[in-house]
Amino acid sequence: MSAPRKSASLYEIFSSIQGEALRVGERHLFVRLAGCDLSCAYCDTPASRRVPDHCTVHLPSGRVDEKNPLEAETLDALVKRVDEESGPHHAISITGGEPLMFVEFLLPLLREWRAAGFTILLETGGHRPDDLARAIDDVDSVMADIKLRSSSHETVSNEVAGRFLAIASAKELAVKVVVNAESSAAEAANAARLVRDHAPAATLYLQPASGARNLPPDGDHLLALQRAAMAEHRAVRVVPQTHRQLHVR
Repeated sequence: MSAPRKSASLYEIFSSIQGEALRVGERHLFVRLAGCDLSCAYCDTPASRRVPDHCTVHLPSGRVDEKNPLEAETLDALVKRVDEESGPHHAISITGGEPLMFVEFLLPLLREWRAAGFTILLETGGHRPDDLARAIDDVDSVMADIKLRSSSHETVSNEVAGRFLAIASAKELAVKVVVNAESSAAEAANAARLVRDHAPAATLYLQPASGARNLPPDGDHLLALQRAAMAEHRAVRVVPQTHRQLHVR
């Protein structure tokens, strides 16, 4: 087991509305770590793949920049300040980048925040099952991707995705699949089978891609993708990124 990591680099910390999947509409305190081991074509925060000089903290009183990397004590103090100035919050969302790259750093903080009464949502790419196994007891909810080659241009094997979903199913779980104009019914059906076989209580969310470089499916195509997925797993919903429509971060 790795030694506890005392610092990590973050991209930003802010308060906003959760715009995706199961907890859509809730007020969350977002802790966005910097760095990712994938490069998904649909990523809506590509800048967070790199480590910036400073972590940006967005507060009603103004922007605060903290030099990277942050010590755990510094991050804890910043989270409590954001909660005090912008709360109350339904949950703390741990996101990225890919937060499970930093599991050694996060674990003590997750335990402390949950002990203080916070609900913890882990937002992850769904491709690091061994790291999730270490963190699963210290989170309340998981939002994980299944990567379609058509929309992500990345490949995660069914074996890895299945192991990840099986571990995540111990907690509240939302499985997100970003679909675009190139996504096929066969891909949607495969994703739904993975959920059915490894996390049958979870809901699968088809999320239309957004942006000029990753065009969403048209209405008929989207309905066909949902139909193909529902043939394998009935709990399939179509939910876009609502925070974009609300014009919040």
